Amino acid sequence: MLWFFIPFEQLNLDINFKLHQRKREEVAAKIQSGALKPDEANYPSLIPLPNEPDNSSLVDLLKEYASVSRGRDDVAVETKGKGTSLLFFTNLGILGHFSGFVYDPNNRKPSSGNFGLNFDEIEKVQKNWYYISY
Repeated sequence: MLWFFIPFEQLNLDINFKLHQRKREEVAAKIQSGALKPDEANYPSLIPLPNEPDNSSLVDLLKEYASVSRGRDDVAVETKGKGTSLLFFTNLGILGHFSGFVYDPNNRKPSSGNFGLNFDEIEKVQKNWYYISY
């Protein structure tokens, strides 16, 4: 009965967000300052799976930040004009399904097509942060 009445998935997401928010913001600051950059050499150009991020947009995370993007050791980056948005993965499912948190320092809501991905759900978590899933 508890399984139907307690929103375990939402509780897990809330805990994940709060637990890793500080480190995710540190990663964002390092990417915005240029200390961390996409490393295309580590991502060979293969035929991507449907709804996978563009390999040229991935930034390898340092070991101390490995926990901020589950299932991956990288974060997706998208630059539009002067703004840079980041996608931290929280779950990688099968056949291109995923979920994650998008950080945008200008508080721009992501839209389907950002990061070369299609989103089914976009929900504001707090200022500059959005939860997305497909």
